[in-house]
Parts: sequence; C-alpha cells; structure tokens
Amino acid sequence: MQKTSLVILLTGVVALGMWGISDYMEHKGEAYGNVERGQSIAEQTCLRCHTKFEGDPLPDPNVTNAPALASFGQRWPLENLEEALAEGITVSHESVTMPEFSFTPETIADLLSYMDKLTHKANETAKQ
Repeated sequence: MQKTSLVILLTGVVALGMWGISDYMEHKGEAYGNVERGQSIAEQTCLRCHTKFEGDPLPDPNVTNAPALASFGQRWPLENLEEALAEGITVSHESVTMPEFSFTPETIADLLSYMDKLTHKANETAKQ
C-alpha cells in the first residue's frame, strides 16, 4: 500500500512538472520566459562550453564540438529540449561529459526564451 502511494505521488509530481514546462509553448511569443534571466542562466551553465553563434571563439578549447546555442533552434523546435532540460541532459562531447544541471519549469522557460532570441538573431544575420 505504501509503495503504491509513493508511485502515485511521484507520478503526480512528474506530471505537474511536465505541465509547467509545456506551459512554455502555450506562452511562446508572450512575455513568459524572461530573456534576461535566460541569458544569465546560459552564462552560468551553457556558455562555459557552448558558444552563442557558430563561428564564435570557443570558451573551452577542450570542447571542440559543442554546438552553438543559436543552432539548436535552427535545427529543431526548441520545445523539444524541454523534457531533456527537465530530466537532465547527459551528453558527452568528445572526451568531456556535459555537467548535470537542475532546472525548474521557470528557468527552462527563461533559457528557451533566450535561446529563441539567439536563434532569431542568427537567422536574421544569415539572411543578410
């Protein structure tokens, strides 16, 4: 009985978390995710290895194949990253393993909003 209750509780917590994350897409284009907070999150986490745009100098010369943040939105819809960010991305770049990060639905929305801004800027630059 106790094990079943724990499973039901955990299932509910995961479902609520995923509902909050997917809420990002319902608000896309609105002032939902905060771009400035997203930039701060990216600077503290992602930009230690990734660049903002293709061709930018690499922040860590030991990591040579971490894609630019702007390229994620150019390759696929950014909402595809929601679940991976919520569960923790585990990727290895050559001999370097990506660190584990813990994101909330709000910080995911912020980060994706910032990445969306980078994607739009990269797309505009490519048109010129």
